[in-house]
Amino acid sequence: MKVLITGSGGLLGQKLASRVRRDVRLFSTARTRPGRVQNDDFELLDVTDAQQVKALLGHLRPDWVIHTAALTDVDRCEVERDLAWRTNVGGTENVVRACEALRIGLVSLSTDYVFDGTAGPYSEADPTNPLSTYGLTKLESERLVLSMRGAVVRTVVLFGHARGVRPNFVTWLIRALRGGAAVRVVTDQWGTPTLADDLADFLIDLCPRNVAGLFHFAGADLLSRYEMALRICRRFGLDEGLVIPTTTQELRQVAPRPLRSGLKADLVQRQFQVRPRPFDEALNVLAEQVGDLKALD
Repeated sequence: MKVLITGSGGLLGQKLASRVRRDVRLFSTARTRPGRVQNDDFELLDVTDAQQVKALLGHLRPDWVIHTAALTDVDRCEVERDLAWRTNVGGTENVVRACEALRIGLVSLSTDYVFDGTAGPYSEADPTNPLSTYGLTKLESERLVLSMRGAVVRTVVLFGHARGVRPNFVTWLIRALRGGAAVRVVTDQWGTPTLADDLADFLIDLCPRNVAGLFHFAGADLLSRYEMALRICRRFGLDEGLVIPTTTQELRQVAPRPLRSGLKADLVQRQFQVRPRPFDEALNVLAEQVGDLKALD
């Protein structure tokens, strides 16, 4: 089975590209060449260029595309709305049209930001109501993928370690606290934090199952960002006193956030016998990967 990954310069893309499976050949792609390419089958690809997308997929003829390429900086999406729509919606449409034309299966990534955060954690059947430009663009991209009978996998508070990628909440916090900096962390934003390694394995396993529709993949624990921070401190021996509790209103983030969010993974547990990993267990996996934490410097 040949699988092409878009957005392999990001955290999830790098985790996907590093997977070694005897029966799977992975092609990693990104708009610019990452500092460290995870496998030999790497190609430059700008998903906003429809002709380039169709030409590369026509040349490589993968069986499946796992589409992770997106503008995921929520505040940047709110400021640069045209770029957000061009990347997240236009880029997805280009991938969808090429996959349709070439009869290639598609799995696309989405987010809990399609919900308004008033009644989480959410199941696949719950109504969407995005608050931000990022959430709006991801919801529209979902509709494009589902219209071709592709698979959409939503996730939430994705974290993990990979070289050269934008810091996520967990790695940002560890770096800041190791440097002795005090950090403000919100007590009123809730989610189900998800280890990127687990999501990568699930996505690759999903391809040969030839399924379509909407799925939620998330960690087992519903936690506030503040509780996450305290557990990170305890696991890595960091100073809890440097974690200053605050509220979303006080933090004044550019884009609105869904507060009571999180995703229920009941469907994937039943259908695919997937076990969501508890947060503390996921932190143990991360600790093994980064050793004495110098890898995060």
